[in-house]
Amino acid sequence: MKELIIKTKKRVYSLFSGRHLSKLKGSGLDFREIREYSYNEDAKRIDWKISAKLQKPMVKEFDENKELNIIILYLLSGSMHFGSVRLKSELAIEIMSILAFSAIKNDDKVTFIAYDNKPLHFKPTKSANTAFAYIEQISQIKLLNRDYDFYFIDYLNKIKNSILFIISDFYKIPPLHKLKHETYAIKIRDKFEENPKFKGYINTINPITLNENETFFNAYSIQKHKNYINNLDKNFNELLNSKRIKHTKIYTHDDAFFKLGELLK
Repeated sequence: MKELIIKTKKRVYSLFSGRHLSKLKGSGLDFREIREYSYNEDAKRIDWKISAKLQKPMVKEFDENKELNIIILYLLSGSMHFGSVRLKSELAIEIMSILAFSAIKNDDKVTFIAYDNKPLHFKPTKSANTAFAYIEQISQIKLLNRDYDFYFIDYLNKIKNSILFIISDFYKIPPLHKLKHETYAIKIRDKFEENPKFKGYINTINPITLNENETFFNAYSIQKHKNYINNLDKNFNELLNSKRIKHTKIYTHDDAFFKLGELLK
């Protein structure tokens, strides 16, 4: 896992976009441009001196001269300890690394929170070395026999407004629309768990309860399983889309850089 974090850090610093994870506009000190006033815009933004010279209403645009606060939330669950190509937990670590090191590269502050039924909250940092140590510590967390509750919503809402990335396989649908932050949901999956290929009696272990069962898989039970996941994802996506929460699904065989770039552009 340490080698994965190192490789991801190198890739971020050599390839990943240098732009901010989110573009902020405001009344800071960094002048950007003068543009013509738009209909229905707040008239208080008009610069009357420039407007008088140009004989039409004009507005000055500024970029906010302040760092972004980035929160990376990892929802801990035993179901993340699965993968046919690689473990979903390994992909989660790679995604955390990409987001964290790209934020730090842009001189933004990043906070890590690992959550099951209570938060493991790391201090905000702008240091790549500190972020590396935090991510490595998170990668050592044992996921089996863990699951998260929805109280993380209340916990996060006590933190000042930030850009929030939530990483999970989302086999439970949390009320993300109640969050006050600018939220991005990153769903991690493995193709095999969505479309299992085996048949017959199989010994299975529930990664959350650790209960063992002998389960019979046939065409009917597999299709029932696929329908359940499809309906779960459909309901979740409808919720996110209705609340304008950006989201993506990244599989264990995907290029995480490409998928995150699509999410953030």
